[in-house]
Amino acid sequence: MNYNSILSQIVEEQNGYLRIVDVQNKDFSKYTVMEYIKKNEMEKVASGVYLAPDAWEDKLYSLQIRNRKIIFSNETALYLHSLTDREPFNPVVSVVRGYNSRHLKGVGVIVHTVRPEWIELGLTNAKTFAGNTVRIYDKERCICDIIKRRKQMDIQIFQSAITTYFSDKKKDIHKLMEYAKIMKLEERVRQYTEVLL
Repeated sequence: MNYNSILSQIVEEQNGYLRIVDVQNKDFSKYTVMEYIKKNEMEKVASGVYLAPDAWEDKLYSLQIRNRKIIFSNETALYLHSLTDREPFNPVVSVVRGYNSRHLKGVGVIVHTVRPEWIELGLTNAKTFAGNTVRIYDKERCICDIIKRRKQMDIQIFQSAITTYFSDKKKDIHKLMEYAKIMKLEERVRQYTEVLL
């Protein structure tokens, strides 16, 4: 068995990343994997995660790997869902209340705290533009979040996201209203649906 070619194939499939967890069940010895990492001059980006030197680091994916409990939300989620064309300068994430986010804020991440009962509302997975999977809120949850914090948002991003969502053929108004009810935003969300539908 040619371990090098198998590991190289895994790295290629993972867009330049090698996660130890992905090779643990493939009959590799730790020595073989570490030798491959050293020989290929891979950079450690998180515990048990390495990046090939010729690969472009996916900042969102690397952030997700280092902080498994974060969920990309608000402006970052809007951008990944193509509800705005303006990429946020700093990543925006949500965490459950009580989560110690000092280390995230220290590297410029914008952090929103969420009630424990709402943290998984609308949680899904999406691909970054580099093709890696991250945890993110779905479009309907994003719309509820931005309506909730409308006064703190850039007006152009807000308007772009709202009009793009309501003109999307794949929008789910039933789900949107369900989330709005849970988040006590029903009246505010209904005002937008009445105007834009």
